[in-house]
Formats: sequence, C-alpha cells, structure tokens
Amino acid sequence: MFGILRRILQGSKARKREIDPDALISEKWTADFSKPQDRRFFCGSEAAYDAYIQRNALVLGLRKTNCLSWAEDPLYRYGDQVIEGRFCLKPYGGYAAAGFMFRMVDEGTCYLVLVSSKGYFRLDLLRNGTPLPLIGWTEVPDRPSAPDLPADGFMAESASLMVIAFGDHLVLVINSRWAAEIHDSSIPSGRLSFALASYETAAGGQSGIYAAEALLEAFSVDSRVEEVERIYRKWTEETDAAPSSRRRLAETFAAMGQASAALVQLKKGWAPGYRRTQGELLLAGRLALGLGLQDEAEDHIDACIAEGTETPEGREGFIEKLKLLCAAGRYTELIERGNRAVGILPDNPTLRTLLGHAFFEGRDYEAAAAAYDRAFELDETEGLSAKNAANVYELLEQKEEALNRYLKAGRAFLAADNYGDLGTIVPRLLSLGSDSWEAHGLAGKWAFGIEDWKMAAAEFAAAKRQRRAIMGKDDPGDPAILFLQALLLLREGKRRKALPLLEAAAALEPDYPLFRFKLAENRFLLSGNPRDPKLLADLDAALKLSPEDGWVANFAAQVALSRGDTEEAADHLERAGRFLGEVPAIRVNRGILSYLRGFPDQALEILASGPAEDPGGIMANCAGNLLVRSGRYEEADEYYRKALSIAPANVEYLSNRASCLIELGLFGEADEVLTRAYSLAPDAGIIERIAYVAIKKGEYQRAEAACRTALDTDGRYTPALLSLGWIYVNSHRWDDLAEIIRRLEALLPEGNLATGPEELRIRLEELRSRLENALTRTVSCGSCGRTWRVPRNLPPVKSIRLFAMPPDELPAGTCPQCGKTYCIGCAKKNLDPEGRFLCVRCGVSLKLIDNGLKKLLSDWAAGTIPAGKTD
Repeated sequence: MFGILRRILQGSKARKREIDPDALISEKWTADFSKPQDRRFFCGSEAAYDAYIQRNALVLGLRKTNCLSWAEDPLYRYGDQVIEGRFCLKPYGGYAAAGFMFRMVDEGTCYLVLVSSKGYFRLDLLRNGTPLPLIGWTEVPDRPSAPDLPADGFMAESASLMVIAFGDHLVLVINSRWAAEIHDSSIPSGRLSFALASYETAAGGQSGIYAAEALLEAFSVDSRVEEVERIYRKWTEETDAAPSSRRRLAETFAAMGQASAALVQLKKGWAPGYRRTQGELLLAGRLALGLGLQDEAEDHIDACIAEGTETPEGREGFIEKLKLLCAAGRYTELIERGNRAVGILPDNPTLRTLLGHAFFEGRDYEAAAAAYDRAFELDETEGLSAKNAANVYELLEQKEEALNRYLKAGRAFLAADNYGDLGTIVPRLLSLGSDSWEAHGLAGKWAFGIEDWKMAAAEFAAAKRQRRAIMGKDDPGDPAILFLQALLLLREGKRRKALPLLEAAAALEPDYPLFRFKLAENRFLLSGNPRDPKLLADLDAALKLSPEDGWVANFAAQVALSRGDTEEAADHLERAGRFLGEVPAIRVNRGILSYLRGFPDQALEILASGPAEDPGGIMANCAGNLLVRSGRYEEADEYYRKALSIAPANVEYLSNRASCLIELGLFGEADEVLTRAYSLAPDAGIIERIAYVAIKKGEYQRAEAACRTALDTDGRYTPALLSLGWIYVNSHRWDDLAEIIRRLEALLPEGNLATGPEELRIRLEELRSRLENALTRTVSCGSCGRTWRVPRNLPPVKSIRLFAMPPDELPAGTCPQCGKTYCIGCAKKNLDPEGRFLCVRCGVSLKLIDNGLKKLLSDWAAGTIPAGKTD
C-alpha cells in the first residue's frame, strides 16, 4: 500500500470556498445527502475517479487499480473531533478499502484510516505524501472467517466506522466494537475527506467502468470539546475492549516492531478473572524479552509452559525458555533442560543451536560442533548454524571440516540474499579455501552483490582457474559464475563479449528462466533483429518457464513492437501490467504501442511524467525517441535533457541526445555529449560516432584515431571499419582502404552482429567501387561499347610483339586522329591490305598508344604465350 500512496495520491483540486478554510470550528454537523446544500463534500470527476450523489449517498468510483482518491469536505478545519460514518464497499471481485482522511492539512499531509473488503483496517500518517504506518493491517473485531465472508467482500453490506481524535489520542471503533487506540501528536487539526483505495482487480480483470466503488450512506462530525471528551472516555474508560481485539492490535504492533505498545495492549486485555491463553503468554514473554525485561519474560514463559508442552504454543514456549537461559548466561541449566527437550522436540533446529551455544561456552567444542551440525541438517536455510560449526572446527584445528561448513554457510546466505552474513565469512573462505574454486566463486558472488565489480571479476577468474585445474580444460564451468561474468561485461557495454558466456550458462541450465531471458535480451540489443530465430527461441523458453514474470512479458512486448506486431504486443503488455502495475517500463511500451497505432500525441500523454513517476528517466527518454522518429528533433532534445536531468550519467540517454543533436547539425555539442558518454562507459559504438562527428567537423586525423580506438576495443566492429574506410576514401589513402576492404570481406561470410550481412555487403560494395574508381579508369570500344578497367598512372609499358591473334575481347588499339578505341572483334572487320587494324570512322591505322591497353595485352601474352615468343 505504501508504494501506492507515494505514486498515486490524487484528489479534488478545484475547490469553491465560500467560508474561511482556515477556520477551526466547534460544531455538530450531520450530512444530509438528499439536500445538495447539506452535503458539503466536493463532487466532480477527474481522470481516475468520480464523486457524485446517488440515492441519498455520496458515491466514490475509482476507474483503475493501484489508486487512492477522496472527496473532501472543504469548509472547516477540526481539531478534537468524533467522526462517524456508515458506508458499504464494492470491490467487484478485487481488493479495495474505504475510510476517512482527517486532520487533513493538504493533499499529502493527514491521517488516513481505511477498512478493507477483506475485513482488515489500518491507520496511517501521511506526511508530504509519504505514508508512515501507525497501525498496520489488523483484523476487524468480529470479522467472519474467510469461508463465511460475503462474495462481494467484508463490507458488501453497510459497516460503521467511528474515529475519536482527542488531543494526541486516536481511537477507532468499527461496527460499534472497540478496534484500536494509539497516541500521535503529528497533526493537531485539519479538514475531512471520504477516501477510497483500490489495490487489485478481479482475477479476470476489470469488467466495468470502475475497479471499486464506495457509498457513504451516513456521516457526522462533532468537534465540541465536551462531547469529544465524553465519547473518548466512554470508549477508553467505561467500555471494556474485547481481549481478542487487544490481542489482535498487540500482534500488529509486535509485527511492526513496537514491542512496548504491543505488551501494553496485551496486559490491558488481561482483566481480573481473565484466563490468559498460551498464545498470549508466549507473545508477552517474547515482547518482554525483547524489551530486556528478563524476570517478567520468564514469568510469562513459565506460565505458558505450565499450560502444557503438547501444544505448538507450549513447545515454542519451551524454546523461548531456553533462549532466555542463554541470554542470561545460565548454560548449565540450558544444557540440562535442552537435553530433556530433545525427546520432546527432536527435529527443532533452534534447540540444537542453543545447545551448541551452551556447549561452546562450556568449552566442550566437539559437542558444540555436533550440535551446530545437527541444527544445520534440520534447517539448511539457516547459514548461521553452519557458520557456528565452522568457527568451532577452526578452534579444533580441523581446517578441511571448517572450510566445508563455511561453504555450506555461504551457499545458505547466498540463497537468502544475506550479503551481510556472507561478507563476514569471505575472509575465512579465501584463507582456508585459497585453492577451492567454490570458495572463490562465493567470494565473487558476494562482491557482485555489494557492487565491488573489480573484486568480483578477480574472484570469478580465480574460480575458473581453480576449477579447470581440478576438472580439466574442457570443463564448461559453473553456470551461475558464467552468468555473473556476463553481467559484468554488460555493465561495461561489452555485449558481444558477454554473449558466449550467456549462451554457455543457458546451455548448462536451459530451464532457468533468468538465463534464457537475459540471453534473449542481449541478442535483441546486439542485433536489433526481432525476427532472429535464436532470440525468439530463448524468449519463448523464458515465457514458458516464467509465465508470471511481468518483466519477461514486458520484454516480449518490446520485441513484438519492434516487429510492428501491435496485437501481440498489447497482449504481452496486458499480462505484464497484471503482475507489475503501471511501472515506467510498461508505460514506455504502452507509449510505443500508441505511436505505432498512429496516435503520437496519445503516446506522449502516456509518457508524460515528473521525476517521482519516472525516477530513472526512461519515459522521458522514450518520448524523445518517438519524437526523433517523427522528425521533431528540437522537441526531442527537450525530452532528452529532461531524462538527463534525472539520470545525468545514463550513457544511453547521452547517446540518444547526441544522435538528435547530429540530426540538428549541432556537431560541436554532440561531440561534447559523446565524449562524456565515452568517459562513463568506453564503447566501440560511441567511439565510432565520435569519429562521424569529427569527420563532419573536418577533423580527419581525430576521426581516424577514434575509429582505431574502437577497433582496439572490438576488431570485428564493422561500423568502425566502414567509417575508417570512408576516412581513407576522403584522404586518398588507397592502400589503407584496400586493407580495410580485405578485413570486411573476411567478416562477410559470417555476417556481423553490429551490421547485418546484407547491409554489410552493400556498404562494402560502395567502398570497392570507390577504390576501383580511384585506382583504375574505364576505356570502351567505340563500336560495340565493350569496356576495360585499366590502372591509372602506369609507368611506360615495354613494347611487345605478338605471334598469335589475341581474343576478340582485348583492345586492338586507338585511332590517333579521332581518339576512339576499338576491340579486336570490331577492328578485324576493317583491315588494310597488310592486315592492320583501321579506324572504322577515319580509316587510319590503330595504334597501341595507351599504356593501360598495352598492359592488358602484355598480361594476356604473359599468361598464354610461351616464354621467349613476345620479344
């Protein structure tokens, strides 16, 4: 609920105030919803809700879930007050709650009391929109058991709620039953509102206009101090609260960590003659022990045990007694009682742990190690038992056993995401397990968890070396370590290097959904090809393995949007929204969906947000991307600037803004933005674009240096190779260009993840054409149009004498008068009496004047006529 309140606090904004809104009034007012002039509450509509009068009731209707709205009584402020209301709640198969805001200073500062459709209530203090729970969800007095709850929820029929606010005393009465009391002086006065919150829709989704409705059928407020005090004393002094209500409130306070308040409520419920239950005694003992009240705790626990140990509460009381003995340092008594308890609780891991502590303090280390080992056998999720055993084995100088227990403890801590306790054993793991691949692996995983990337990389590398030393070079590796190594590379923007690691991890654990999901995501971000069969296979596997993972569904929507499949994307987004709500990532894809459906302005409305709604800036960045696609570059730049104001070190946002600036022709500013992006995350793609900007600025030497830096990072990065090729074209460095073409040709058979094979083939052909035109020229036959490519700027070619007729496709010569050149096939049709070729037009003998043509004939002769015959 707390996240909901932060995100979606919204309510009536337009208020027509005919009376001083700051007036603090003493009155008794009863609403009459049949008379508009006596209703006071604001009625109207906003995007998320409607407030209106119908059938003599104030109706609040919420149009969506994860939402809280209210209708305010704007006339007066109240300090001490008694609020009484009767209302019913319609959650339409979902989960909702209704109640009152009181002492409301503004939209984000007030007290909020709610009663839910599941039969629970809560009280929160809202301060500047941030909720602080005063009383967490607590069962309503006389709530029916779950099977007996009405199909439409706890408040399908009308329920009553009374709030007594007398100074810093707050008392809640539900259905004429005392429900709770608490002291809080945060807000002395304010206005009133009727509130409705919706948390979940029905299993089949929202079917009507509203996700939830609440009908306030009766309402009154009495702020006359004498009356408020009288009613307060009635419910706190004259009316005895049911012990069960006190107990439920105590349980809530205990769960909230408020041990003192919880113990007070329990003891208030123990009127003379009341028989305390074992559960109450056990709770009281635990609370007193937590408050350091050892003697009181022992009294309550002894009383619990005296009721019998055959019940679950009695057995738990026995364990609490042992804990108390341990805390008091009464180890001999603990061992005596604990050994007897083994027969009653043979499979209780806490009992074994407490015995281990007692044996350890008594310096019986072997017995302590055995007790800790047994505790871990009984509960392998509790890593502290294994850690304790490891400590004892070290004292016994049994290092192999100690390492074994530290490894077990490490696995348990890691499985529970308990990086604090895992960190305490890392030094011992590395000391005792310097040649253990698993010890290094656990150390690396801990370092990864606390974001010490350098240590993580080093420990993973050590784990790989140690594992291969044991299992051989063909060992595929540990899938978790491979996966985390891939994530380290992804952090550095090295997606191509991460790919084989992700593939290896997924191959070793094909049914682990996270591996398949991240592999699919990486394939997509590398290639941008939403039809890649490997990508689709991994994505399909992730969807099947994790059908309730909203992030996988959202990514599937992103891939579908890239294919232009809006229907499939909509289906995935609907499913993702069910599990995640309207998180920024889903709103981004909804915005893209609207854009692809031809509604760009609607897309921008979906993405409109402030920093609170878009803490990572992804919605602002997406809006910029959509505006770029529409050619609205100046507007796009504003959105990119907004995204960067939220996340100034986000390399993707910097890169996108640089691209936009390039489109605007602002190359100097784009250069600065790209330089900053590269300083944050060195990447071949960023360097290649720096080179592009440098070319546009005429800085060819800098552009070449940038491309070479990109290729040092990734020698197969085709965009950098292509850019470098064009730099060589512009600087007439044809030998260097030829080398670039050879490198690109080597990549062509396999394609490249940065440039698709077909695109690479086209762009390579352009470079080949420029190189060919630079190094050769075209000579054509003046009759048939046949052409030859001959080198430019040839040195003189030695004269040749031919003893055989060359083929028709070779040149016969050039007319010295008209300059036309003819092929042998055409020229031999026009010979003089001596058999020499003549110009068809001028009748003049053809000559081999052009060195390029001589070279063609010389090369032919060298390859076809035996040596010595061309002299």
